[in-house]
Amino acid sequence: MVVQESDDNLLLSCEAHGKETYFNIKKMEKKPSMRNYVYVWFKRKKQAEKMWVKILKGTQKEGLGKLDNIPAFLDHLELGQTIKFKTDKEGITWQKK
Repeated sequence: MVVQESDDNLLLSCEAHGKETYFNIKKMEKKPSMRNYVYVWFKRKKQAEKMWVKILKGTQKEGLGKLDNIPAFLDHLELGQTIKFKTDKEGITWQKK
């Protein structure tokens, strides 16, 4: 059985508006109910996907967490996978290799 993210939980944006959309969603991290989550930008070759990660260790700036979305495009990732992340000077949080 293939599990997919619900269509109403997906937001697609063009490359020209990708950062704008990312930062609009990332504002949700400031809500008290989201203090244990970080919005991470994943990139592989020419594909990108942004998903929520539940923080297991660290802060919203840098740490270790568990992927809390089902990837729609990046098939090397999966729900519940543990990943490292780090926020750059621009404020974008990336998966840390």
